[in-house]
Amino acid sequence: MAYARRSRQKGIVAVEGTAERIVKIEGFTVACDMPHAAGNALRTFTRRSSLLLRLTTAGGLSGWGESWAFPDASGAFIRKMLAPAVLGASVTNPRKLHAEMLRRVIPDRRGQAHMAISAIDLAAWDALGRALQRPIHALLGGALRDSVTIYASGPLLPAGADRYEGFRTAVEGYAKAGFSAVKIRVASEMRAGEAAIRQAREILGPDRQLMIDLNEGSTFHDALTLAHRVADMDLRWIEEPLRHDDLPAYRALAERMPVPLAGGESFCGVEAFRDPVAQRTLDILQPDLALCGGFTEALRISGLASAFGVPVIPHVWGSAINVLAALQFCATIAHPDGGRPLPLLEFDASYNPLRSVLLDPKPSSDGTIAVPDGPGLGMEIEIDRLAQYVTDHWVVE
Repeated sequence: MAYARRSRQKGIVAVEGTAERIVKIEGFTVACDMPHAAGNALRTFTRRSSLLLRLTTAGGLSGWGESWAFPDASGAFIRKMLAPAVLGASVTNPRKLHAEMLRRVIPDRRGQAHMAISAIDLAAWDALGRALQRPIHALLGGALRDSVTIYASGPLLPAGADRYEGFRTAVEGYAKAGFSAVKIRVASEMRAGEAAIRQAREILGPDRQLMIDLNEGSTFHDALTLAHRVADMDLRWIEEPLRHDDLPAYRALAERMPVPLAGGESFCGVEAFRDPVAQRTLDILQPDLALCGGFTEALRISGLASAFGVPVIPHVWGSAINVLAALQFCATIAHPDGGRPLPLLEFDASYNPLRSVLLDPKPSSDGTIAVPDGPGLGMEIEIDRLAQYVTDHWVVE
């Protein structure tokens, strides 16, 4: 890169000749403008961005991670707070590194700290996989499947009077592309939302799975009313109808809902998932590996969910790195017996060159994609292919 900000952490010395020790942390903020303002029931945006992070060892090994929610804040947090725990650490023990980072962020157990830790944890596991020449799913205990059903998540709702402009064309495109499952975003106006759900079901037919995402933009009454009005549409789940941290409302909603409730993309750390699971407020957990704490924390979340018989279906946003991480994790998730086949992999079907430049998977004839069995995340991350989208590059060593 032509420009990089560099800093050195005092007191951190890489052990000379120890190939697995981390000697450099690099952050790449990547961003792109959207073709037009669009979003969901709660907000619209014109630009999307993410933090891609590369760890490099003394022996020249690299590993990649990501955190997309607040890339600039995560980058600053890593440089100022986490770098002393990372530089000099060995990539052969990501869980130990994760524990050392958590010890530095005790006051922040459910927010920015876990988002920043996510990027480092993903990168550490990727580097370990490359060191051992094994995919991450093998390091996590072994794959339970070699392919995963992929579902199209989209379209984004355009800003303006008609929130469903282009909706039919987009959903028809998902069906034509071979997706066997689709999740649509639904705006807050109930009648238009119901019409969109019925239109999607008509396009997809009775055999494809259909889910809806309210993106925290509804109310208790409206969400419950909508669920009953579309009870004949065979929805797989309704995602985040209310603000994600309103657990009392979710608990009351879960008792009355005719459709399973899904959520958890905004929960950071296993503790944030504890009460929703124990109190049965969510039927499906959706941790995002780039936010919740990485693979190490996702393993804890999956174990908690398994103890209560709750399925885990990762939320996926951001770049190709998060897609690959979720795919590796999906290969290892154990699910309760019975019901429809799980897990599913979310595929952001909106405009996203931050993903598509590196990875643009297409479902096979049965609606699945193969789990990569290459080292680490399963494929090489060529950052130069994203050069036109890099808006900042910093280095700590």
